[in-house]
Amino acid sequence: MSPAIIWLRRVFTDSHFFFALKVLLAMGSLLLPGWWLEQTPTAVTLTLGAMAGALSEVDQDPKGRLRHLLLSLLCFFGAISLVSLLIDSPLLFGPLLVLSTFVLILMGAWGPAASTLGFGTLLVSLYAMQGHADSPSFWYQPLLLTLGAAWYGLLSWLVLLVWPYKQVHEQLAQCYFALSRYLLEKSRFFDSPEEQHQHLRHQLAQLNIQLVSALETTKLMLNRRIQGRGQQEQELGRLLALYLQVQEMHERATSSHYSYRQLNQDLKQVDVLAGYQTLLVELGEACYRLGYAILTHNAYQHSKRIAWELSALQDQLDYSHLKRHYPRSLLSPMKFLGRNMAHLHQALLRAETLTRRQPLSEDVSVELARPEPVPFWPKFKALLHPNSLLFRHGVRLSLCFALGYSLIAALELERGYWILLTILFVCQPSFSATRKRLLQRTLGTLGGIVAGIPLLMLFPSVGAQLVILLLCAFVFFTQVKVYYSWAVGFVTLFVLLAFNLQSGVAEPVFLPRLFDTLAGCALAFVAVWFIWPDWQRRHLPRLMADAMEANAHYLAAIARQFALGRHDELDYRLPRKQAHLADNQLALAWQNIRVEPVPRHWLNLCFDIAYRNHALLSYLSTLGAHRMHSAPLQDEQIRQLVTRLLASAQALRREEVLPTYPPLPSTNAGTETDDEWLILSHQLLGHITLLVNDLYQLARGFRQQTPTEDAPGPRLG
Repeated sequence: MSPAIIWLRRVFTDSHFFFALKVLLAMGSLLLPGWWLEQTPTAVTLTLGAMAGALSEVDQDPKGRLRHLLLSLLCFFGAISLVSLLIDSPLLFGPLLVLSTFVLILMGAWGPAASTLGFGTLLVSLYAMQGHADSPSFWYQPLLLTLGAAWYGLLSWLVLLVWPYKQVHEQLAQCYFALSRYLLEKSRFFDSPEEQHQHLRHQLAQLNIQLVSALETTKLMLNRRIQGRGQQEQELGRLLALYLQVQEMHERATSSHYSYRQLNQDLKQVDVLAGYQTLLVELGEACYRLGYAILTHNAYQHSKRIAWELSALQDQLDYSHLKRHYPRSLLSPMKFLGRNMAHLHQALLRAETLTRRQPLSEDVSVELARPEPVPFWPKFKALLHPNSLLFRHGVRLSLCFALGYSLIAALELERGYWILLTILFVCQPSFSATRKRLLQRTLGTLGGIVAGIPLLMLFPSVGAQLVILLLCAFVFFTQVKVYYSWAVGFVTLFVLLAFNLQSGVAEPVFLPRLFDTLAGCALAFVAVWFIWPDWQRRHLPRLMADAMEANAHYLAAIARQFALGRHDELDYRLPRKQAHLADNQLALAWQNIRVEPVPRHWLNLCFDIAYRNHALLSYLSTLGAHRMHSAPLQDEQIRQLVTRLLASAQALRREEVLPTYPPLPSTNAGTETDDEWLILSHQLLGHITLLVNDLYQLARGFRQQTPTEDAPGPRLG
């Protein structure tokens, strides 16, 4: 196959490119006939509706997508009609705008589809406000904006009928790409100096966030397609098997058999360390190739070199020279690390078979986790509580819209609704996310305006501007999930051109839009700082409680597997997933708290908690990865660890002072035995015990305004 064909296949299977291509096709089919019939303002209005429809699209099966589309069109038409009816009466329109914004934000409590629908309804309403001055009749905007969204929705639905599993392929490939990045980063531990290990731990925590997020998104996609199917399709069964495969590989990839810092000091055999590193690199690259094969619907070909390298590493570990010079307490973990890599190799071989599109020998019948349905009224009451994140965000955004609309009315800015449009995109639930969007939005808008002035001087004709409009929309959708600042620059130019072509103005008005953007950014920043600010410090005790409770359930599930036998049913996979999700929330909290105005003590405390919890989860993953052993774990020690973690979580949730329990004993028993598994399990339980003791002491620090004198320092690499 020629390089050009390979490149084209890669481009067309890229999720962002394919999405942008759908939008380009929908918009082009509206703009080009409109330009040919000299109805450019009408075509541009239809295009704005298509843009809103694309931004409010969610992943669903064909039946669910059609149902969501019909509901979206109904909401769009009703919202735009209310805007057209009341916008000239500020005393009625202002309160309605604030109230409807609050309600649409609260819709997010009912899932991603409802959240996206609420955002899309707000967006299309703002488009209607901005274009109201150029609307020739009452029904002009409600009909055209809704028809534009309907046209894009219908086109996207037809594409979904032709390729019903395309988005699942794309998202599953992202799981393997994320796993590849994780393994490649982890390989750097074997040749990096000790002072870089903390930075590498931080990088791994960030990559684990991406990996767990990709796994959770894939699970939701598969769940939506499994529900309501009597007999599972072969393609769906194959994708489900590949998803379960990457889940198991994730547990093995995140495991820690030995402190890497200590390993570099204790194991002086450079060849052995290089062997581990080479294997991790090869496995990471193999995961990338597997993801690419899933993305392009090709068969994956596993490298034969990995089997040879595994054999060479095993020979090195069995070499009598190593046995004479190194204790079993070092060699046993190294052997299990090699076996762990061998299991990753076997998993890739199984994935090779799954991608060959041969008929499956039997249906893959596995239960995936689904959230328990919560009755409407209990969820509604919890949603209206001041501690609810959505409630706070709804109040903040509504008041911010009230300030923006008051500014528009006071200054009589007929086209000042760009201020509200900026607020919608910039104002996020947390301070850190708003601050990031603030900078990106400002830089992107400035870039779009600066680039637009010379560009439109060179291409002043309507036809040229329509081409630029289409290109800007296309680039926006390819970059919005990757480089937001670049995407904002292109969408700024898109919306500027769209509103000017819609109004028939010869030249776009740049400076008023720049003022509107700066005003919207300023209002969003003031709102997120002063109106019920959602500082991460407030959530840290709850997040730590969630993590400790999830780790306790994960450890208990692992112990049950040793007692009853290994299996990958839901009662094991769910605690494992919850532990990783809780760990991700702690890592994200530390990321966010670094940009918030908090005392240094809280920043250090959050880092220590996130650092130790991630190390604890790594050792738990090692126990889980080797749970096929018939040798039991130390039941009493497991019980003590689970009890201590659950008691700590319960006290944190109740905002109680944690009792002064003595540290759990960390035994070194088993180091003199010849049983390799006993050596490894005792070492792992020793590390886990030390980390649980550290986390317990850190949890007690929440009641203190200054760091505790006995707060433990970083111990584990």
